[in-house]
Amino acid sequence: MEKTDIEKIMNVVDHTLLKPYAKEKEIKKLIDEAAELKTYGVCIQPLFAKTAKRYITKKNYPLKITVTADFPMGVLATNARVKILKSLAKDVNEVDFVIQMGYVKSKKFNAVQKDVNKLVDTAHQNNIVIKFIVEDAYLTKEEKEKLYEIVCGSKADFIKTNTGFADPEYASSLGNKIGADAENVKLMAETIKRLGSKTGIKASGGIRLYEQVLNLLKASEKQLDPKEFRLGMSGTKKLYEELEKLKTN
Repeated sequence: MEKTDIEKIMNVVDHTLLKPYAKEKEIKKLIDEAAELKTYGVCIQPLFAKTAKRYITKKNYPLKITVTADFPMGVLATNARVKILKSLAKDVNEVDFVIQMGYVKSKKFNAVQKDVNKLVDTAHQNNIVIKFIVEDAYLTKEEKEKLYEIVCGSKADFIKTNTGFADPEYASSLGNKIGADAENVKLMAETIKRLGSKTGIKASGGIRLYEQVLNLLKASEKQLDPKEFRLGMSGTKKLYEELEKLKTN
């Protein structure tokens, strides 16, 4: 493990803190940690977007700010989601939107497609990178195929695996595991290839080990490039320490 390899891996990480009870000082600590570990950016709740922007500017950190929206449920109508997106435009670089899950489960895929397209247009008009969280722990195989096709067939910048807040009982009832799953990432990659899409893949949910990173990267068929592949992680420091140990062995 070379130092450059560690830097390449860190450069695709969105260092994440999304607990609803996170304090402002914890957000600042996250930002300091991200700068120290040289991650691509931070992923936080929109409540602290302005705080994060001010703090990153003050410290002159080369970090991007991602916020989650309609998170973790994906329960708002499109007009409300568009308003949220526009309100964030001055303070963030990227927004991770949870897909409208109730519409997916109701098989209202036309409504889902309209929502995705509207949000993509709005994001790009405001120079925002947009990712869609498909919460694949909640999806049947048929729903995955349909939803991945909608997101990857749009001009969305990324498709993202999970919120990290999925209900384990419901996921289990569908035969799904919680967290980033290489099989789902592989299906995303196959969909992207089939559609000739440029959509990137963001793997998130329970990622802490280098072996997981390797499996997810391989399944994604992407390069270690933040425009193609991302890792959403709260356990970034643990991964960094593992990589440092591999470097010395």
